[in-house]
Amino acid sequence: MAERAKRIARLRQSRYVGGQTMNEGVHPGAIGIASVVAFSASLGQRPEILLQAVGIDPASILAGEVSHVQRMRLWEQAALFTGDADFGLHMAEWITQCPEEHFDVLAFAVRSCATLGEHFRRVERYARLLYPGLFFRLEVKEQVAYAVHGLLDGQLVSRHPSECMMALTILQGRRAVGDDLSLIEVRFGHEAPVSMTEHERIFRAPVRYGCTRCELVMAARELDKPQQQAEPRLQKLLEKQLDDWVTRLPEPRSFLGQVKKIVAAHLPNGEPGVGYVAARMHMSARTLQRRLTDEGTSFAKVLGEVRRDLAQGAVDLVIQVESP
Repeated sequence: MAERAKRIARLRQSRYVGGQTMNEGVHPGAIGIASVVAFSASLGQRPEILLQAVGIDPASILAGEVSHVQRMRLWEQAALFTGDADFGLHMAEWITQCPEEHFDVLAFAVRSCATLGEHFRRVERYARLLYPGLFFRLEVKEQVAYAVHGLLDGQLVSRHPSECMMALTILQGRRAVGDDLSLIEVRFGHEAPVSMTEHERIFRAPVRYGCTRCELVMAARELDKPQQQAEPRLQKLLEKQLDDWVTRLPEPRSFLGQVKKIVAAHLPNGEPGVGYVAARMHMSARTLQRRLTDEGTSFAKVLGEVRRDLAQGAVDLVIQVESP
């Protein structure tokens, strides 16, 4: 117990990421980059060569100055340099197999939840700590649950980070509740790879590609499965630390601002439909309409407002609305 107390104390002081302890002052976006570099290093790839190939200055990682394009290229180059065609899937396995002393606060917090459903809700709540623009959302419709992930600004996620996130979700889930956690289907937005052998081995479910969003589909009853190492008191303690970190992050772009940005970007090529915008935001058209209603507006009103702004020459105000 004394050793466990010391480990928790260390966790409250820092985050363990990819073989390094990251201080609280480190930008959250550095976590994913450090993990990609560390896994590549475990496969024999020298970090400095990989970063140089992508044009990333190590100092810019800590400062959070790495662009989305650079992050996506890092994943592509890591897969190329290591020769691992299923880099994202194997990185997820590597993270899942890390010993407990390498867990960060978020990993301990989700592991300490009472059920798998609560586990997913905590990931949804704190996903921005992994990468500021990332979202993870749990949706339950009748008897089916959907674990959806993507980027808040609607930008596309390339194959390897998408596959890593989805594989990590199911592998961590199985580690928490048992190996019998099963899926109905897995859906990705990217095209199918040449070989799907590893996907079938890891997900143990049909995998579809070219879908409108990335998600794991499972029976809703799976969410009620108890976690094997649930510790409610520990969870509450760690969530205080996580909540404190989240409050220090820049505010994400508003939902309405994201919708307007997508509409404005598409209008020069024709009027976008609600289905198109919903797909870019990784949600159903029905959910988009409901969220807009909650904001006191509708898709038709938003479309009209953006058209008017464009006509008045306020393109920048719409395209860059609430840009950080």
